[in-house]
Amino acid sequence: MDFSCQHFEVERCRSCELLPLQVHGSVSRRQVLLRQLFPDVNLQPLQYSSNPAGSRIRARMAVDWQQSPLGFGFFDPRQQGVPVEDCPLHHPLITQSIPTLREFLLRAQLTPFDPDRNSGELKFVVLTAAPDAGQVMVQWVLRSQESVSRIRSVWRKMSPADRGTVHVMGVGIQPLRSSQIGAELELCVSEERSLQIRFGDLPLFFGPGSFIQTNHEIATRLYSAAGQRISGGVPGPILDLYCGAGGFGLMAASHGRAVVGLEKSATAIENARRSAELMGVAAEFRQCSLEADQTMLAADEYFSTIICNPPRRGLDPASLELIQRLAPQRVLYSSCSPQTLARDLQLLSGQFQPIWMQGFDMFPLTEHFEVLCELELTVGKS
Repeated sequence: MDFSCQHFEVERCRSCELLPLQVHGSVSRRQVLLRQLFPDVNLQPLQYSSNPAGSRIRARMAVDWQQSPLGFGFFDPRQQGVPVEDCPLHHPLITQSIPTLREFLLRAQLTPFDPDRNSGELKFVVLTAAPDAGQVMVQWVLRSQESVSRIRSVWRKMSPADRGTVHVMGVGIQPLRSSQIGAELELCVSEERSLQIRFGDLPLFFGPGSFIQTNHEIATRLYSAAGQRISGGVPGPILDLYCGAGGFGLMAASHGRAVVGLEKSATAIENARRSAELMGVAAEFRQCSLEADQTMLAADEYFSTIICNPPRRGLDPASLELIQRLAPQRVLYSSCSPQTLARDLQLLSGQFQPIWMQGFDMFPLTEHFEVLCELELTVGKS
């Protein structure tokens, strides 16, 4: 069955640039790209869903203040809002929560951010859905803290019925004169600070500003595939770099491995520890930035495997140096950019070679996707 979108057909939204190829065509395109970039790797069939409808559990949405009632949608390449409230890729919980957010905006008297004048408050809103719990988490990304007290007041006055499926609410402060995604300061509004989302048997907790794999089904398959590679790999303790909320490390711990996870976000570490306690596994999570401090690891600390899931820009120099210094027998690298993965594999090629790879259709009908790659140590510690 072909996937269709009325917004694409009338050229209102062109975010799904590969929609004309449909799912199977876009999957084939990605597989060809991986084969071109990594001709000598044991490449597995790309994991995908034949029906991506409702697959996205996170959405970054713009607010169209010119509409009545207020409209929600996406940013185009010029950072202009495109009114799309009912994207067919979004999980239904996201679409269902928009009327609640519209009413909240009016009651909190938020004003739109104007980058030309560097005035106004609301830049965008991030929505995250927990399919199994039927709950939604909201983060308002603002220019300053001017509106935070009003937001908290409105939240406290709302009854559970008024809140609907919104279970967690936070504020991110981003004072830069742009619509940059990341917030410099995160504040909690609701009583609950995090949302639990289950990926198969893996319970993870996320704060409003946390990184999260956006496609629930494919993320579940990604974590499962990582678990299979770990369980069939080299025995021994595991180091999880860029561990975030702990997804990969906790999956490894569920297979009986001792795990140490490193992450610079205090909120992510708090949530990873919460999941580890809930699961009752041997996973230790430490907050640190390797670029600032590598003393979080003892000089003689040994790891048979390193897992890394860096941002799109790839491995930072400190993480690259650490992998080369520790020289684990295996590296499991999850990447959202095949191009930066290819660059990093070249940088690691003096010690490691890729032995297995699989793509994951995390962003259906777009050029973006996830890649899981396993590397083997070929040269020992220097």
